[in-house]
Amino acid sequence: MQSHREVWFIRHGESVANAGGRTTEAASYPLSALGFRQAQQLAEALTVEPELIVVSPYLRARQTAEASMARFPGVRVEEWPVQEVQYLEPALCVGTTQEERVAMAHAYWERCDPHHTAPNAESFAHFIRRANDAIERFAARTEQRAFVFCHGHFMNAVAWLMQLQPAELDAVAMRGYYDFIHRFKVNNCAVLPLHFHADGARSLGELWVPPGVESEHAKREGLAPAGV
Repeated sequence: MQSHREVWFIRHGESVANAGGRTTEAASYPLSALGFRQAQQLAEALTVEPELIVVSPYLRARQTAEASMARFPGVRVEEWPVQEVQYLEPALCVGTTQEERVAMAHAYWERCDPHHTAPNAESFAHFIRRANDAIERFAARTEQRAFVFCHGHFMNAVAWLMQLQPAELDAVAMRGYYDFIHRFKVNNCAVLPLHFHADGARSLGELWVPPGVESEHAKREGLAPAGV
């Protein structure tokens, strides 16, 4: 029988967007100076070695992972589609700050259409299915422990799926997710364990930030637009 396995979803360190800077394409946001320090502190705090490291294709997640990849050089690294949701039209976000995008984010959530897809963006329904696909993909793996360097909303989605198990992705579910993310704050470098038990059951561990990781100075609101 397969023994207990666990996946640690890990949010990236503080990005320049989190720190209030103007940014371009969501995939290219780098870490801030604090974010790079957090990434190193995180690697030093992760005392257990994984058998697999999964990395988002977004730069800030890969930069966060690099210190841990150096700490565990023999561990297999794979890139999976665990990137942040991009629900706003990217062209409208270029050259803006996180604060300046809040009005667009409000309008998106007020619309509350899980299948609405802005140009070159992603619908809420697609994003949630992508998070669920990652969970199921890990369920089929055999590694005892994996680290996943990803993003705040992605971790929100994993936690929401595990705790509430929505029957369908309709407007009610989308509103429920919006309410959930205001109660489930994911700090930079926070760790969310997902356990796969020998009897086939799954459970979510407590969200925690490893000791020694500096706190971010940019406040993250649950309604913050994607790419943070």
